Amino acid sequence: MSSSLGDYTPAVASSKGESLKLEAHTDAAGVTTYQLRTRDLKTQIETEKTFDSEQRLIRIVKHSSSSQSETELDPISGSTVRIIEHNALPDGSRLTKETTYAEGNQSSESVVVISAEGEVVRRVERQMVGMHTVFQGQTEYQGGSNPQTTVNHYVDITSGRLLRREQIQWLDAKKRSATENLYFDEVGFVTRFTKTLFHSGAGAFLEESQEFYTASNTLQRRELCVYNAHGVRTCLDVVEYADDGEITERMAQFFDEEGNPVRGDPREIQ
Repeated sequence: MSSSLGDYTPAVASSKGESLKLEAHTDAAGVTTYQLRTRDLKTQIETEKTFDSEQRLIRIVKHSSSSQSETELDPISGSTVRIIEHNALPDGSRLTKETTYAEGNQSSESVVVISAEGEVVRRVERQMVGMHTVFQGQTEYQGGSNPQTTVNHYVDITSGRLLRREQIQWLDAKKRSATENLYFDEVGFVTRFTKTLFHSGAGAFLEESQEFYTASNTLQRRELCVYNAHGVRTCLDVVEYADDGEITERMAQFFDEEGNPVRGDPREIQ
């Protein structure tokens, strides 16, 4: 059995501080894989390497008393496809990290923290191109599977600057209660702010957007829109400002239950 693995024979376990075990397994379809297990006698870390029927490395699993990692490899190119890590934290919670690699030097990462009681504490999502993170989102949970707050960051891959920051307040696992977005220019100033409040278990209740002068970073335009529980707009209020903060124009418009303007001409305040 050992000779079928070529160089991976028991002779590789030449270190006195290491033990080795070699096994072959054939599944119901007749496919044979080989497992080479080694154990470091000092650290008690066990490593299991799995080879396919053509003796190509396809998986590496490492075990210790407090952690485990599993690496999946492409048998043809030898490149890493996925890495899953499980770690026990000092406070009794558990951390699971999964990294998946795709074409174009892209990868995605998911980190989940589970409390000692088995409830989700935190979830972190990342998307990367090479060593550059282009997206990171973190969700805090309360009461098991119910998310409480999510903060997402969108980053420009070339400059590394923050493009947008999104914060979500959750009503439950599927419904939002509020969403806020901040948009930034290349210098780091806020160019736009949006906020949405939601009806309980329904669509948007209030949408607010603010636009800013890039030179002074002062408010340029504010728009407020209100909707009923059926998603029909009931009120629109727009205020425009000069760069010194003075109001230059204001428009308010109300709508009936079908979304039609209550008056033919909106009210303007100069």
